[in-house]
Amino acid sequence: MIRTIIAGIYSAFWCASAIVVLMISPKSSNFVLLKMAKKYWSTPMLRWIVGAKIKVEISDKARELFDQNKGGVIMANHSSSLDITAAFVATPAPIVFLAKASLRKVPFLGGANARVGTVFVDRGSKKSALKAITTLVETVKKGRFVLVFPEGARSKTGELTSFKKGGFHLAVQAEAPVIPMSIEGTHKRLSPGSYTIKRFKDPIVVKFGDPIVSSDVVELRNLSYNSICKLRG
Repeated sequence: MIRTIIAGIYSAFWCASAIVVLMISPKSSNFVLLKMAKKYWSTPMLRWIVGAKIKVEISDKARELFDQNKGGVIMANHSSSLDITAAFVATPAPIVFLAKASLRKVPFLGGANARVGTVFVDRGSKKSALKAITTLVETVKKGRFVLVFPEGARSKTGELTSFKKGGFHLAVQAEAPVIPMSIEGTHKRLSPGSYTIKRFKDPIVVKFGDPIVSSDVVELRNLSYNSICKLRG
């Protein structure tokens, strides 16, 4: 429980620091994403507070896409609050998230997320969907990757559950390549509903599969699901 409290305080500090930096300097988003979020927050938190090593495997084609600095969409499984931390550490490019439109209305936090390129979407709203597509295109053009958890919620068992189509609709409309990502080792450390971070000797393993491109939403969803299943073994 002590580790969880420390992790919460540590995360709150860096979140608040990022908001302040973005308020003072709106164009500092790359610094916030690559330095504050990745180097100063997520990496030390996994290593020293969670006490976990991380093993990253990136396919050659995914590595090539990351190196091109063109951006895209990352589809990942989701079973723990630590998944976001692990994603920041493992991804060799700036990442932002697909988030509910209601987050945009949260004072300071909503504005900070907007400035780094977070894609906000309100389910069932055509206007919101069109705006999200525009934001996604702009974010991808900046060389950033939008991280989507297509299961819609954290898996309570740690097993992969069915994918919702929302994020895939956005990827197709924005003509953005999708990189499947598998995250293992976070669920047992901090499962949904648990408030205690547990220690284990084995590392958190993050794997990136080959990029997927398709103009068909269902095909893109199925290919991504199958790819993540394969990465998970």
